Amino acid sequence: MIKKLPSLTFILGNLVVLAGLALLAYLGFYNRYWSDDWCYSADARELGTIPATLQYFGTAETGYSTNRYSLTFFSALTENTLGMFGNQIFATLTIVLWLGGLFWVGKNLARLLKPFAASAILLSAGILLFYNLYLSPQRFQILYWRSGVLPYSTAIIFGLFLLGFITQQMNREKPARWINFVVAPLAFITAGLGEISCVFLFSATTLLLLAAWLAKKQDWAKKSFQTIFITWLFLLLGMIALIVSPANVRVAGMDAKRNSLLAVPFVSLRHAVDFIVFSLKGLLLPHLVFIGMMTGMAILATDTNASNLTVKRVAVLLAFTTLITFLLIIVIQVPSAYFYSATPDPRGKSLARFTLLLGLAIMAWVTGMWTAQKISSKWLLLASVVVMLAGFAYTARTIKIIYGELDGFVYRAQIWDERDAIIEEAKSQGNLLVEVPVIDTAEIHTRDIFKTSGNAWTKYVQNCGTRYYGVDGLKVMP
Repeated sequence: MIKKLPSLTFILGNLVVLAGLALLAYLGFYNRYWSDDWCYSADARELGTIPATLQYFGTAETGYSTNRYSLTFFSALTENTLGMFGNQIFATLTIVLWLGGLFWVGKNLARLLKPFAASAILLSAGILLFYNLYLSPQRFQILYWRSGVLPYSTAIIFGLFLLGFITQQMNREKPARWINFVVAPLAFITAGLGEISCVFLFSATTLLLLAAWLAKKQDWAKKSFQTIFITWLFLLLGMIALIVSPANVRVAGMDAKRNSLLAVPFVSLRHAVDFIVFSLKGLLLPHLVFIGMMTGMAILATDTNASNLTVKRVAVLLAFTTLITFLLIIVIQVPSAYFYSATPDPRGKSLARFTLLLGLAIMAWVTGMWTAQKISSKWLLLASVVVMLAGFAYTARTIKIIYGELDGFVYRAQIWDERDAIIEEAKSQGNLLVEVPVIDTAEIHTRDIFKTSGNAWTKYVQNCGTRYYGVDGLKVMP
């Protein structure tokens, strides 16, 4: 029975975590357009997918950053092919692709380093993804708001796919040339999703390239170096494309106070420390639960006969992981520290949350493997199972909390659909000045079609919503 405990624990854990991810995906079907979505969709309807993307070369005010060529392209493509349905399935696609990317990379690394059961890899990927979304500084915007999903969550997904191809090269007997022809355009597309995610992924790839160069005599480095370099090069080209876009003239006209280049590293360092301290101090319990489950899972999954970790090697791995995690969190702060003398928006901090959790997961896994190697006892096994079960119980409780958000999603969808019907009915009768109900979006911290305060409360206004519907003005109902 004891021998079956690990596999039974993994099965139970996967059922709990996948249920939580399924609930998060389900909420997305009640999602609609918000804030910048209106502008992207209006341009997609009026101009078409490619002409809308080519606004990269323009300087006209659009309501969004047209230098982010991939963000514009995917937003317009979704609107012009799937319409609202595309927006509703964004959460499902994001979760499925994110989980798939994590599993693919984990599977490749397991083949390269230590063999682990597929159920353990899936569970670790699921726990990482679920807690990343649950603890996100702005879950709604990085999972449901299309204009926030693409530059942050989609960028991480594409980054995982790039890493999947790289780690696949490491495991091949002979590197495949076709992979290089895939990662080149994928890296360039990934870079065009947003500045913060581009800087983050470029920096991570730079560190990986440096590691491969230093270990150039090792087999994994020889097989993957060219693919890593091509990924790095096209991320760099994409970053340059973001910087040189004529559309960036809008930045010069902003009132935001910029930091000097000399001050940026120190400001970014302070912001990174503040983020880590707030995360570990303000959200201590969920982080402890996360670390406990990852450690327990490593203990249950480790083959003690195949493990050869020494104290020195464990210390080096923990120190190295801590350093890389900290450096990447610093890098995430850089664009906002330079352009706005501030920390990133909560959706931007989601990248730092994912990085922090990933670093903690690696450190917990290494610690668990070493513990399993040093303490070969059924009591350690049973203790790990107890810790995992407690973690699953806590996770089930968070799923219940998330379920409590369903009514809000349903309410917003109902009012949104009512407003949509009012506008279409008015248009059919030739009325192009339409009064519509306002939607309370305070719970999701994302602006509706109207600003929180503005002229729409007193007179008809023109905005991206009016362009989307093809009307002359919209006004909030009294």
